[in-house]
Amino acid sequence: MAKIVFLIDSSSLPKGGVSVNTAVAVEHPPFVLNGKPQGAEYKVPVAQGENIRIYTAEKNHLTSVKLAPNGIIAHSIQGKPLQDSDMMDALRRPIDIPTIDMDPGPVPDFIAFGENGTWWTQTPPSWSNWPNNPLIDKALTASMTRSYFPCITFGISSNVSGEFQYGLVFGLTRDGATVEYFYFDPFLVIGS
Repeated sequence: MAKIVFLIDSSSLPKGGVSVNTAVAVEHPPFVLNGKPQGAEYKVPVAQGENIRIYTAEKNHLTSVKLAPNGIIAHSIQGKPLQDSDMMDALRRPIDIPTIDMDPGPVPDFIAFGENGTWWTQTPPSWSNWPNNPLIDKALTASMTRSYFPCITFGISSNVSGEFQYGLVFGLTRDGATVEYFYFDPFLVIGS
C-alpha cells in the first residue's frame, strides 16, 4: 500500500470556504510518499491494483491546527475529463470508490489528575519515611487512549492505466469550532 502524507502549511493558506461547495483552490503542497519527501509537482507512480492511503498533516507541526482529507475529485485520465458514468463503471474508472475514515494510530499511555479536591491530610502511619506528616495530593487516573488519524483509502484500477489527475479536498480548523475547506489537484501515474 502506498502512503501519501500531504504537508499543508496552514499559515500560508488563504481563508477557506465554509463548506465543500465553497472550497478554495490552493497550490499542490509537498508530500511524503512511503516515508520519502517529494516535491509538490511529483507525479506518484502506482501499480494497477495497488491501494493508496492519503493523509494530511500540518507542515509546521502546529498543534492548534487540525486537518483532515474529506473528499476525492476524479478529474481526468490521460487528459480526458472523467464523467460520473465513468466513475460508476468498474471497467472505466481509474480508482475504486474511496473510503473516508479514521486510521487508528498508536496507543499512548495517558495519565491525568482525578476529580477529587485537594486538602491537607496526613501521610499514612505505615510510611517508613515521614509518617503522619501534613500531605496535600490529588489522585491520578490512567488509561490507554487510542489516537486516530483521518485518511482516505482507495484501490487503483486493474483495467485503466495512464496519468490520473485527481483533486484532494481537505478541511482544517484553526479554532476547534469552525472548519475551512480547500482542494488541490495532484497526479498519480497508473501502471508505471
